[in-house]
Amino acid sequence: MVRKAKNEHEFWVSNVCDKNVTVADLGLSIASRRHVNLLDSRHYHLTKEQLELSAKSGSLFQKRDKLKVRQVAPEVVIKPGFYVSTLPLHMAQAGLRSNVVIEDKVYEELDFSTESEEKFASDMANDDDDSK
Repeated sequence: MVRKAKNEHEFWVSNVCDKNVTVADLGLSIASRRHVNLLDSRHYHLTKEQLELSAKSGSLFQKRDKLKVRQVAPEVVIKPGFYVSTLPLHMAQAGLRSNVVIEDKVYEELDFSTESEEKFASDMANDDDDSK
């Protein structure tokens, strides 16, 4: 799976080490195990000449053991497995509805009306009077 860029200009840098790497002459830091397109105008304001000069003799050249320069986007590999969405919208679209039916049952032995409470209170009061 190769991502296509909307613009034709790409300058990808991949950090292959476990630590963040600072590119001093470009004024940026690249996080560990990340891939960045340095010609992406939404995030970086660098020119192609600046990047080529850094790749030939600047920080990108000095740190070539940690940073790899690419002209195309890196391929994103998705490991095989089962991926289940937790979003309810996706579950409903996939037809994964619950088989559990919730029923609202009424139990007569738990249904106490106000009359039965008053009767119970009067019975308890009578029992207390009888025990004295």
